[in-house]
Amino acid sequence: MTRRISALAAVVACASVCCAGVCAGPAGASTAHSSKATQLCGNVSASSVSSIIGYKVPAGVGTTVSHKATKQNDDVAFSVLNCTFGSDTSIASIKKSVSVSIETLSRSLSSTELEQLVKKEQDIPGLHFKIVRYPSLGSEAYLTTFSEQGLNVESIAMESGTKVFGGTVDTSTPISKVVSLVKLAQKL
Repeated sequence: MTRRISALAAVVACASVCCAGVCAGPAGASTAHSSKATQLCGNVSASSVSSIIGYKVPAGVGTTVSHKATKQNDDVAFSVLNCTFGSDTSIASIKKSVSVSIETLSRSLSSTELEQLVKKEQDIPGLHFKIVRYPSLGSEAYLTTFSEQGLNVESIAMESGTKVFGGTVDTSTPISKVVSLVKLAQKL
């Protein structure tokens, strides 16, 4: 999967698509599970995630993705910390998995730039994204619905300066709970 700068795709691609084994991260990016990333995920407890979604999840496992600025990503470098609470061994287990993430951009994006990037993400062949503005967070935010291979996921990503906070779950979870996950992501 080729990914441009991803104020949104980090949430969806890292949290759910890559867990399903569909991608290994954006071209030119480095992706890694690490004990340091997992340690950072400890800032969001499994019990707080469980209380939001209504079922028990294990401690978060951290993955990082970093990408240098290139013309393909509009000269914006980014680094993503994704914390997955759950297993990625099967579609059934991914459906019970929950992710929170923080993406750090090398510069903040204007509303217009972010909107253009969102439109680019919807054009990735073979992936079924629906991305719409989500104004209820009082910041630049988007709701993404993603489906592929029996997996139906929704994410909310909220930009705040050079940070993008995200929450990702199965589509059967009420949006209000996804918003609560985004708020948890701000602890990362």
